[in-house]
Amino acid sequence: MTGRSTLRRSWVLPAAFACLSALGLSAQATLPVATALRSYDKGFREPVRLATDAAGRLYVADPRLGAITVRDESGKFLAVKRGFDRPLGLAVDASGRIFVCEAGKGRVAIFTPGWVPAGYLGQGDGEFQLPNHLQITPDGLVYVVDSLANLVKVYAPDNQLARQFGGPGTQAGQFNFPTGVAVGPTGEVFVSDQGNERIQVFDAQGTFLRKFGGLIGMLGSNTTFGRVQGLLADAQGRIYLADSFRGVVVVVNSAGASLGKLGTFGSDPGQLMGPASLAIDRNNRLFVAAPGNTRVEIFGLDAYTDPHILSAVLTVAPTDLRREDPFERHYAAQQTPPRSPQFRGRGALPIPPRPDLVSVLIKIPGVDPSTIQTDSLTANGIPAAHVPGAFLGDFDHDGRVEYRAWFDLNRLLTTMPDGSAFLVVSGRLADGRAFEGLADVNVANPTGRLQ
Repeated sequence: MTGRSTLRRSWVLPAAFACLSALGLSAQATLPVATALRSYDKGFREPVRLATDAAGRLYVADPRLGAITVRDESGKFLAVKRGFDRPLGLAVDASGRIFVCEAGKGRVAIFTPGWVPAGYLGQGDGEFQLPNHLQITPDGLVYVVDSLANLVKVYAPDNQLARQFGGPGTQAGQFNFPTGVAVGPTGEVFVSDQGNERIQVFDAQGTFLRKFGGLIGMLGSNTTFGRVQGLLADAQGRIYLADSFRGVVVVVNSAGASLGKLGTFGSDPGQLMGPASLAIDRNNRLFVAAPGNTRVEIFGLDAYTDPHILSAVLTVAPTDLRREDPFERHYAAQQTPPRSPQFRGRGALPIPPRPDLVSVLIKIPGVDPSTIQTDSLTANGIPAAHVPGAFLGDFDHDGRVEYRAWFDLNRLLTTMPDGSAFLVVSGRLADGRAFEGLADVNVANPTGRLQ
């Protein structure tokens, strides 16, 4: 070997290591240890996109419901915000402002922490063809993936467009229906280029750096991941890819080398079907929106904490609620209610003692129902009604004792919109622990329409 070639090689090795460092690679990058914790499986129709904030709250966008649901870090249901036109991507900035992609309006709406409207990105309606996903950086830049326009648009803290990059195609820096964006700890921008089955990486100015994945083989399939619907980057620089085709979360390093997979395809607890979005909270828990299972799965990553309340299973009767017609009020008042709840055979639910009451059976796995504190029970914030009769028993004949509570129908209806709605029952046990359960109901107006 000549001295010249030795010198050349001695330069190549340091340069290679410098390149690896610039890519944010780490010899310590490993697959995180994931512990399946539980799922949120109530309060959704199609949970598609997720976000968390500094307080640990979880936001879930549901385009079929036209709403965003909010839970605190223990899982307590805080609110459902309705009236959105196909909400998709959402994010919360450092000041607590909430950004929501509304695909039906082609806009990204902005709200204060108290959900007061605070404007839009750019011109508002029509700014985007399909705003699908977004991320906000610590310095206030907002990256928005416009899937139909095949662009990533970047907005400054004043909500005006600063730059954009991409365009349709298969070449480096071009997209075929991009679906997600994540900004890593070194400032690199990762974009899931779904139609091209690859991840592309850009610098903060939108200059193409590299890609991984891509169509290969006779069938044009990708052996690392399939249809990536969403992605995120953690503080260690690992990239999590929601593989909606295979039903797993693929974890790679910043160069695209696979570290492994989290979850498996299926509908059993801890399994995923059509995962679409990912979020990590301040407790190092990974939330995965799995619209195929109509739920959000929760995993603890490596060292994590898991604040949570007990989950109750509710059986509501009736589930179809009808708003009272004022002209029927006088007639209903003249009817004589049955003296006590009755049953319509084995397994049937109890008939309410009065037509203006809703029955709720409460079961908490592993908990003696007699420890439920009656005075703590509320449904949508409405206290339980005091109705004479048994409140403990096997009312649904399933071989297990449950707690039965009654709630005033008309008061509940003031808390719910027409159409699909949720009944949220909360309470405490004798030992002070809190619990909560959600149930789906339908509300019809006096004409019988659900709207």
